[in-house]
Amino acid sequence: MICSASQLPIVQAFTDLPDTRRTAGQRHHQALCLALFTLGVAAGNRGFLAIGDWLKAHHDQLVALFEPPQGRLPSYSTIRRTLLRLEYQAYSGCLSKFFGIQPMAGETIALDGKVLRGSYECQA
Repeated sequence: MICSASQLPIVQAFTDLPDTRRTAGQRHHQALCLALFTLGVAAGNRGFLAIGDWLKAHHDQLVALFEPPQGRLPSYSTIRRTLLRLEYQAYSGCLSKFFGIQPMAGETIALDGKVLRGSYECQA
């Protein structure tokens, strides 16, 4: 089954977050920026420049998957600016819901690439 980019679960996870960015000059949906950021971090990228390199390295596959307007992905600086204006607790709640994690009251959820890939479970 092929679904449109706006129906991808990773994008849907962030569609209900209020977008606090200025509307002037907006080219990319906030949900797309957050989905790409989340995937970039899950792929092991530590920092916005690394995420930018990851976006360039996988540009064609990401464009085919997400079908962004005009075939353009947001830059790492656009993703960074989106995150700077984001309410952290709301983003954390969306991640919890997406990954099916039920945190206890006051608990912080920390996800790293090893946890997401399950490589911590490998026995050497």
